[in-house]
Amino acid sequence: MAMESFPVTVDRSHLIVIGEKLYARSLELVRELVNNAYDADATEVSVQVLQDEVVVQDDGSGMDRDGLLRYFQVGVPDKRENPISPKLKRHRIGQFGIDQFTTLAACRRFEVCTRRHGFSAKVVFDRDEWERGEGGWQLPMEIDPQPGRRGTEPPSG
Repeated sequence: MAMESFPVTVDRSHLIVIGEKLYARSLELVRELVNNAYDADATEVSVQVLQDEVVVQDDGSGMDRDGLLRYFQVGVPDKRENPISPKLKRHRIGQFGIDQFTTLAACRRFEVCTRRHGFSAKVVFDRDEWERGEGGWQLPMEIDPQPGRRGTEPPSG
């Protein structure tokens, strides 16, 4: 008997509805983002709530290219398969791998900036652009050619 495989797709509207139901209030969204920092072994987390923007920064372990790819996949069980954080041995909070979609439900646009082991990148999600798109979902990833620098620090020298 021949075996075949087929792609599994998720309707865009379902992802929005899931996120809206789970994270109807902004406080829950902020809590989820802080939980992610905790799971990534952060010891410091900064949360700024502005008129039309929420900025969460942390000193967690960050993500490399593979980590970013896994982050943007629905239901990847990384935290269930690795329930203890590597550095601080914390019991991880996240389990379901859907937090990035709850973020898009609450936001029109969000950016993920990360740095790990010499890799530094920014991924921008624009909900309006995503809703206009057809077929596959491709997010632009900007790789930082100078991964050691920080955008808020003055240049050294």
